[in-house]
Amino acid sequence: MLANHDLPIRRVNRVSTLYQLSCALGVAVVLSVLVLLGYWQLQRAQEKQMLVDRYEARVNAKSVQVSQTRMVPGLEHFSARVEGQFEEQHQILLDNRVHGGRVGYDVLTPFRIQTSHTRILVNRGWVPMGSSRARLPVLETPGQAQIISGHLYRPPERYFSLEKRLPTLADKVWQNLDLKRFHTEAGYPLQPYVLRLDVGLPGAYQQLSPRYSDQWVDRHRGYAVQWFGLALVVLVGSVGFAWTHRVKH
Repeated sequence: MLANHDLPIRRVNRVSTLYQLSCALGVAVVLSVLVLLGYWQLQRAQEKQMLVDRYEARVNAKSVQVSQTRMVPGLEHFSARVEGQFEEQHQILLDNRVHGGRVGYDVLTPFRIQTSHTRILVNRGWVPMGSSRARLPVLETPGQAQIISGHLYRPPERYFSLEKRLPTLADKVWQNLDLKRFHTEAGYPLQPYVLRLDVGLPGAYQQLSPRYSDQWVDRHRGYAVQWFGLALVVLVGSVGFAWTHRVKH
């Protein structure tokens, strides 16, 4: 039978044990979360690496010749060539394009394919915004027939917009590019891709960097290293704290 003076000791030991178990459980939960976040970032890096590899393979593949025949799905990022001429009518500016800390526009101009009524929209590049939104930049559009080249892409079909009404071709500035709406408004056959014009060609403005790059992948790997580093800090700190607590008691 325990003496009365042993009861407080048992209570203290029980509280101490519960405290240690709680700390161990908390550390285990934190470590699990940090490690899972690290592995999640590695998975994201792997997914982005696959996109980068596919992008580079398509960019370096044989060029697609654009004609009046409707283009098939799956041609994103392929280089392409097309003969025809730019049409200043129905040219629009995509708003809120930021480059180097400056706000500007992407210039999108219809390009009529030779010997047809079919057009393909051409992204001629980025231009800075003027002194105010009321003063749109003055643009020069080549009028002669020519052969142009670039890379194909498809704008997202779903997007977030704060516009109070849908834009029309009477509006020179659009917040988002909706190819289906542009086709409906223009009324002529339109290829389901946009051609990002190569730098140095007549009518080209400043082109922004490609979306897919190794830096995109390295960023996720860097985040993974940070999460694993935090997990290591928590592990070492908890072991050190437990050892110090044991030595003192």
